[in-house]
Amino acid sequence: MGDERWRELRREPIHSAYGRGADRVTFEMPDGREEVYHLANEYAAAAVVALTPDRRILLTRQFRPGPQAVLYELPGGVVDAGESPEHAAARELAEETGYRGDVRLVTATWHDAYSNGVRYACVATDCTPTARLAHDRNEFIEVVLMDLAEFRSTVLRRGLLSDVGPAYLGLDHLGLL
Repeated sequence: MGDERWRELRREPIHSAYGRGADRVTFEMPDGREEVYHLANEYAAAAVVALTPDRRILLTRQFRPGPQAVLYELPGGVVDAGESPEHAAARELAEETGYRGDVRLVTATWHDAYSNGVRYACVATDCTPTARLAHDRNEFIEVVLMDLAEFRSTVLRRGLLSDVGPAYLGLDHLGLL
């Protein structure tokens, strides 16, 4: 059963701010009924598993307003129009941490099943401090260098990271799970 059995009938914007929005979308279901969904419109984003030559992982740590908690995150952010995911990941890595490395795309995933947002999982190896930090006005970021074993046991497996999917995909790609 594929998407050919779902037909979009109506779409009404509900809200839009900060590059994100929500639409009320009515679909005709496979059995002919109509159902309404609230779907997120989100920007494409990239997140990067970044390793130094001594195999420490670069993380950011900051307050996040959704969960109202301080979380660890992979460096990353919005993929600008016309920008490749790898370039966005490299740019965000440099701006948020001051490090640069060899960035490669691993794969793309969806933010979730009720969103059109794409999240690109990238990896960066041989990261060294060569860039000047350039945080956005609403970013109060702490840069964290963490041993890979500690990252897996303390941060990733305990749910203290906002980018769990890209982290697992990147570590798997690097053979580090």
